[in-house]
Amino acid sequence: MNPVEIIGCGPGHRDYLSFAACAAVEKAEVLVGSPHLLQLFPDLHCQRFPVRGSMTRVLDEISVFREKRVCVLVSGDTGLYSLARLVIDRFGRQNCRLTPGISSFQLACSRLALDWHDLPVFSLHGRIPQIDFETFGKAEKMAFLAGDKMAVDWLVQQWDLMEGNYSVISCENLSLENEKIQFFYRSSELKKAVLPSRTILFFLKEGVLT
Repeated sequence: MNPVEIIGCGPGHRDYLSFAACAAVEKAEVLVGSPHLLQLFPDLHCQRFPVRGSMTRVLDEISVFREKRVCVLVSGDTGLYSLARLVIDRFGRQNCRLTPGISSFQLACSRLALDWHDLPVFSLHGRIPQIDFETFGKAEKMAFLAGDKMAVDWLVQQWDLMEGNYSVISCENLSLENEKIQFFYRSSELKKAVLPSRTILFFLKEGVLT
């Protein structure tokens, strides 16, 4: 039985697909992924299964096609807050083969010329991380995969409680035509901002980018 191929598709633009990812997808008999990821491979002739709604239903569908070459497309990198985890949990590590991709987090750090070996990253997509205020007060820099207004509102509250002089940078829709980078110097500015779901927010202490 073929392994389930889990392919990291980068931040969204075809230019950020790796050669390894494209080579793996070209062999697919069944392609599984969100509609915008499926559109990255318009000329590939195979069965397509768009991911919508319940992931349980999607995983059940993958089970039906296990005799074929199944490629599951995931955003960004397979190891950073990825849907790859759900596929691995269902089918087992020994039955999955992962091809890493470039995450929006990596691209954002590159846009800012910011090293990230010591940069903690948290996902706020459908969750609020358990971070104590002491952690916020000591960190020189932090990154948050923001996602929605509830997440932004929560970050605004934390900013008001933090000690030290911080600024916030939003990296939005990275690699896409409507990519945008904004700087915020007060929590009130961030609170008023309308940010897309594909947003990463960096909290940086004064001097980090100098």
